[in-house]
Amino acid sequence: MPVARLPYVQHQGIARHPGSVLTLAVTENSTILASGGSQGTRLWNIADMSVIQRPSGASVRGATLVVIWARQADEAHDVLYAGTQNGYFFCWRQEDGVFEETFVIQMPEPGEITAMAFDSTNNRLCLCSRNDMVQSWAISKDPLTGKWTPTNIFSRKFSWLAPQAITFAAFDNSQDRDIIVLGFHNNGPIYTIRGKTGETASDWSVGAKIGDAAFHWKDGVFCLDDPTSGPALFRLSDQIKSKTYEIGRTRVNARPRKVRFGEHGTTLVCGSDHGCVYVFDTRSSEKLATLSVGSTEWVQVVATAEVEDVSVIFAAQTRALDCSEEIFVWKRAQPVRKTGTLWETLIWIAKALVVLGCVAFVYQNLEAKDFIIVQAAVAN
Repeated sequence: MPVARLPYVQHQGIARHPGSVLTLAVTENSTILASGGSQGTRLWNIADMSVIQRPSGASVRGATLVVIWARQADEAHDVLYAGTQNGYFFCWRQEDGVFEETFVIQMPEPGEITAMAFDSTNNRLCLCSRNDMVQSWAISKDPLTGKWTPTNIFSRKFSWLAPQAITFAAFDNSQDRDIIVLGFHNNGPIYTIRGKTGETASDWSVGAKIGDAAFHWKDGVFCLDDPTSGPALFRLSDQIKSKTYEIGRTRVNARPRKVRFGEHGTTLVCGSDHGCVYVFDTRSSEKLATLSVGSTEWVQVVATAEVEDVSVIFAAQTRALDCSEEIFVWKRAQPVRKTGTLWETLIWIAKALVVLGCVAFVYQNLEAKDFIIVQAAVAN
């Protein structure tokens, strides 16, 4: 059986996660998992699922709705950015193995921060909120204090957008990369805006509501989750829908679910409203796996990673507000190398016979050569 089709196996989850889980993100080197929810932000060591020391909890900022890791210039470790229910966004950096908060800012006209993205090329952060606000920030180090500080580049208010996802355009290599904003209202509007001014460069509609989005720039595709009909794959080149993925519905009131690419873009992972996480083959849309969390509640949050070349899926439910939720972890099973079998023994014996045959051949040739030399010496 090919490695890509071996099943996912559930591993021990993170016990006693306080409150509901609303967002998950993994560092680029797949060593730390960040989770956010009604009780603030938590950090976990993926190797043993232990808790990592962190700054204070939610307090007046409200629930953590978005967490992203950024590979920032002049930083030895990934940097965590997070956005909250009351319009705050903050940054945590790792120093000598301990995380510290370097800044926290509240947006003007505070609203729920729905999405964030970071441009590692230019050290820029963009974010959007439920009240139709889109902002871009330059992150730089103060030459006098040595502290990292954000400087606002632009703030733009849209009309009836309800942005659900935001990203920097990876195909744009300029110093002011364009920003793509995807909205929930008006049949899924998608705006491309200028990274320096926030002015609209282009816009179009997918004709359906957008609950979440995931981009895979290398393959030139992106996936949108329509809460009413499920995930669909689009081509970046012509914005045409190429695939749909069937996950089914059991409830009338649909909610957005996270969609994420996995296994280097070859799979698509999505939650559901009935306690399952689905894994699809990206190109064929074949359903490869159905992973259960043991209940029939919403699974709105998923994340993917490659941990030591092993594909891993993280998922969580959002049902609890004042108790504990579990973060479920599945790892792709690895092929088992069998040793000591009869077949391997026969192969070893065959190899040994070949070596002995070679030695015997060399010995016989040397013996014959010595006999000819002796005969020649006697004759002389």
